[in-house]
Amino acid sequence: MVEKVIDLLKARLGISTSKRDDILDLIISGIVSECKNTHGIILNEEDDDHILFVLDWATWKYKHPEGGTIPRSIDLRLKNLIIQKECAADG
Repeated sequence: MVEKVIDLLKARLGISTSKRDDILDLIISGIVSECKNTHGIILNEEDDDHILFVLDWATWKYKHPEGGTIPRSIDLRLKNLIIQKECAADG
């Protein structure tokens, strides 16, 4: 997932060098890890919706290093992923 998102994230942020790759990698990995470990969501790097979700959340996290409340659009998408996971588990 990191490989697919990092170039998109750099393009969105206007970063053309690799100097910030370590922090961007950590942000993306942290989002994927949080989805898996906290919410039980396994993100699929072949799913464009998942890539865009991680891209949007990583963009927000990069621009808001102090944290805070995530934007409603990202929160709603996270909740939708949780609901989809639960519906798939119920059959």
